[in-house]
Amino acid sequence: MLLLPALLLASTLPVSAQVEKVAMRTSGISCGVCAVVSEVNFKRMPGVDKVVISLSQEAIMLTYKPGAVFSPKAIRDVLEPLKVGVDQFQISARGRVQEQGGKRFFLAGKDRFLLTATASVPAIPPDTPVLIEGILNDHAQPMEVRVLNFRPLQQ
Repeated sequence: MLLLPALLLASTLPVSAQVEKVAMRTSGISCGVCAVVSEVNFKRMPGVDKVVISLSQEAIMLTYKPGAVFSPKAIRDVLEPLKVGVDQFQISARGRVQEQGGKRFFLAGKDRFLLTATASVPAIPPDTPVLIEGILNDHAQPMEVRVLNFRPLQQ
């Protein structure tokens, strides 16, 4: 009987902030062997829950377990020996926007991203839990994310 109240309580708690999904446009993942080897190696990465690879679209999608840490470098390290490149990362993440030193940052668990200006997306209110989808520039320090869309989350 204690299970039902625990499940109800868990459903009302906020979902922890983190990168939840990563979709990648790639170059070079057009053969079955590369796809199978990549899938096996991605599933060995800590925190990766699900791997979907589309050979026809040369795309990969990773879904992360709760509490997982996102590492673009680790993803690139898996693909490099297979001569597969990542052309673009698109992330889906839960977190909050914070302003620091006149800049806006998106904090998603242990990950921190500088928000880049986008005229088509309204400003995300600071300190409000949100789910964002955005294009990632992992070569910048700190990493930058250009928000494509967002929605506030229930607290």
